[in-house]
Amino acid sequence: MAYASGKHHPGGFAGDLADAPESPRPRTAPAGVGQRKGGPATIGRRSAATASRDMPRQVSTMNPSAMPPARRAPTIAALLACCALAAPGASRAAGGDTWSHAPYALGQGLYFPAQGLRVGGYANLQYYDVANDSPTLNSHDISLFVTKDLGTRAQLFTELDAGDAIQLGGSPPNRRHSELDVERLYVDYHARAWLNLRLGKFLTPVGQWNQVHADPLTWTVSRPLATSAAFARHAAGAMAFGTVTARGHDLDYWLFADDSRDLDVGPDQDRAYVASGTDLPNRNNFRHAVGGRLLWHARDDRFTLGMSLLGYRLDIPRRDYRLVGVDFGWNGRHLSLDGEGIYREGGRPGEAAETGGFVEAEVPLIRRLYLVGRLERYRTSTPPQTVTLRTLALNFRPTPGLVLKLEHRDGNRSTQLAPAGWLASFAVLF
Repeated sequence: MAYASGKHHPGGFAGDLADAPESPRPRTAPAGVGQRKGGPATIGRRSAATASRDMPRQVSTMNPSAMPPARRAPTIAALLACCALAAPGASRAAGGDTWSHAPYALGQGLYFPAQGLRVGGYANLQYYDVANDSPTLNSHDISLFVTKDLGTRAQLFTELDAGDAIQLGGSPPNRRHSELDVERLYVDYHARAWLNLRLGKFLTPVGQWNQVHADPLTWTVSRPLATSAAFARHAAGAMAFGTVTARGHDLDYWLFADDSRDLDVGPDQDRAYVASGTDLPNRNNFRHAVGGRLLWHARDDRFTLGMSLLGYRLDIPRRDYRLVGVDFGWNGRHLSLDGEGIYREGGRPGEAAETGGFVEAEVPLIRRLYLVGRLERYRTSTPPQTVTLRTLALNFRPTPGLVLKLEHRDGNRSTQLAPAGWLASFAVLF
């Protein structure tokens, strides 16, 4: 999964990216906070950040006039709001040099203290050589993050993502359509130390991986099926989130209501199996949803245990589903373990439940080099089949902000959902 909770933190902008994306911790500093020394980033940790950032995919130029009216209005409104928010900073700049930026370091973004503005992002290049397809090289994601402070309690965050913009090789039927997507766009309001409010488009709070799944912050190139195949990766609506402390242990919570039918922004298709290296037609876009998540921290944050509950109606097929998920993370000195599992029921009468999960181990070999092993089993309802996947990978971070990965994936009856073969990626967080 994404670097498990309690894992070492690279700090700086990468630290904000790891905690901020959908973390309940209120933001208390403009730069990286709650930093830890060491390797890969963490999620769901006990630091105090709530900036914002993450990922996804797609690049057909966003054309508001071509969108359905229900999605055209919020898109135009969002663009106008961004322009309006930028205007005060520009007018202040005319009175003096208020656009001086803090010293830049790779992986930390470019921060303008006087403007309360941070600009950053990430890009990755992926290579797939899998069964029943020609080798493929593509720019899986090129994402831009912009964070703007709105006073002392509120903050605007947006992420634009150009997915699959460059593609070389691969058979024509399996080539993906590039698209420019509004990956996330929301405003946070920090009402209390334990209460934050979010309005807009954000990542669905189910499990740990979905909340921090940007390529520079995950252990492997491929993504486990249990983290995306059964639910939409994005939601559009309102969310309350925060952290409460009881008997010396932190408990993070997320509660959200989704109305993607009227509030969704951008053309994202939420393809169910795109992160597995295949492009089956299954889509997971929400129409409506309501749900929540709890994450309990113990043993000085070396152990976390989470639970997610979700009820939703998909846009296509227009059917109702119920999902429950569990996840855990354990951070040891010489071995780290984490995993997630989900169970989903509903859909058409007689439709089989969708269920599965994975367990993953990470072992430090030498400085900045990690060996990763994952065992995964998943049963899909559409198409109906059960797959078992075994993944062995290397994760190397030569310098903060740069990540190289190499992995081999194998399994039974997995050609359609997660083809066996070699995968590699190079990612930079800037």
